[in-house]
Amino acid sequence: MQITHGTTAVVEANYDYTYVRIHADNGQYGTGECFFAPGLTTALHEMLPLLEGKDPREVDRLCRFLWRKGSGAGAVAGYLYNAISGIEAALWDLVGKSWGVPCWQFLGGKVRDEVRIYVDCHAGDNVESWGPMLDAREPQWLKDALAGRPQHEERYEPEMYFNRARQMVAAGFDAMKFDIDSIVVLTGEELNRPLTRAEMDKMAACVAAAREGAGDSVDLAVDCHWRFAPTEAIRIARALAPYNLLWLEDPCPPENYRDVAEIRALGIVPILTGENLNRRHGFWDLITHRGCDLVAPDIQKCAGMLEGKRIGELAEMQGIRFAPHNIASPLGTMASAHVCATLPNFVALEFHGSDVPFWNDLITRPDVSGPVIQKGRIPITCAPGLGCELNEAVAKQYAKPGEPWFV
Repeated sequence: MQITHGTTAVVEANYDYTYVRIHADNGQYGTGECFFAPGLTTALHEMLPLLEGKDPREVDRLCRFLWRKGSGAGAVAGYLYNAISGIEAALWDLVGKSWGVPCWQFLGGKVRDEVRIYVDCHAGDNVESWGPMLDAREPQWLKDALAGRPQHEERYEPEMYFNRARQMVAAGFDAMKFDIDSIVVLTGEELNRPLTRAEMDKMAACVAAAREGAGDSVDLAVDCHWRFAPTEAIRIARALAPYNLLWLEDPCPPENYRDVAEIRALGIVPILTGENLNRRHGFWDLITHRGCDLVAPDIQKCAGMLEGKRIGELAEMQGIRFAPHNIASPLGTMASAHVCATLPNFVALEFHGSDVPFWNDLITRPDVSGPVIQKGRIPITCAPGLGCELNEAVAKQYAKPGEPWFV
C-alpha cells in the first residue's frame, strides 16, 4: 500500500476546523483534523507531497520524518505540530479502514467502552467565532445565532453561570468548566498588578452560582487562560477552594512550568495545564517534576494520537491524571476519544462546540445513531479507523472562503 496524494478542507466554525485527507493506492483514504494556525493549509500542502509513494502503515516513522523535515535540527515546538497532528490522525484512519481495525486497537487496546466528556460552558453565554490569529469574525451562521446582539457582549453575571450549569446538567453532562478570567477587565496588565477585591468577589460569586446550578454531584472546573501571576493565582485558588473544584486550569502563563508547580505544591485545588506544549519533550519537565495534578495535551497539536498516548503514559508514571484539551470538530474529538479510551488515568475530554449549531451534523457514525455525545459520554465502538466520516454535504455549507475543498 502506498500514499498517492493528500488534500485539505477548512470549515469556518467557532474556530477553523482544518481537515487533511490522505489517499492510498488501495482506494481508501483517511481524514484527520489539525488545531488551527495561521498559514496552516499552506504548510500542509508543502508537507503532503513528501509522503507520496510511502507506506501509510509506517505511521510513527512518517511523523518522525516530518518532524525532522520541518526543521533542520528537528523542531520541538510550533505550528509544525498542528499540521503533523492532523496528518497522523489521517494516517491512522486510513490504516484502520484498510485493515478493518479501530484506531484504539493500534494504541494498545481500550480500557473503557465510553469516554466521559466535560462541556466548556465559557462564561455562561458565549457564542463566538475566531480566526487563526484569534481575531473575532462573524460568519453567517454566527450572525444568525446572535440574532442582532453584539458578539462578546459582556454578560459575566452569576445568574448566567447558574443558568448555564442547569442547562448542561439537563443535557446530560456530569462535568463542566467555566471561564473566570473573562470577569477581569482586559487591560494587558493583569500579570503586573494585584486583582481588586471587586474582581475577586465577582469570580467567587460566579463560581458559587455555577456550583449551585450544577449541584454537588457534578464535577466543576474553572479556566484562567494563563492570565495571572502566581501570587494572584494563589489568591484565586484559595477563594474558590470551598466550591470543590475538579481543577483550576492554566492560572499562569505557560512559559515556565515552575509557576503552576508552585501553586500545585500548596495543595489548595487541583491544577491542570499543558495545552500549549508539544511532544513528550515539551511535557517532560512539567510531568517529571510533578508540576500539575492533571495534564491536558491537545491531540490536534501535541504531535498526534500516538504521542498523546505516550504523554498520558508518562503522566501516569508520576500519578498525574489525563484530561485533554479539545476545541475540535466532532472528527477531531473522535480522534481524541480513541486516545482517551486507552488510558487508565483518563478523567474527561473537553467539548467546546456546544454553541455551534451544526457541530453534531459534521460527521456520520456507521454504528451509532443520535448525537456524537450521549448523556455526557462518547460511546467507543469497533468501527474501523476513527469510526466516523466527515459529512461533506453539511460541512461544505460552512466551508471557509478562499480555502480549497479536498482538491
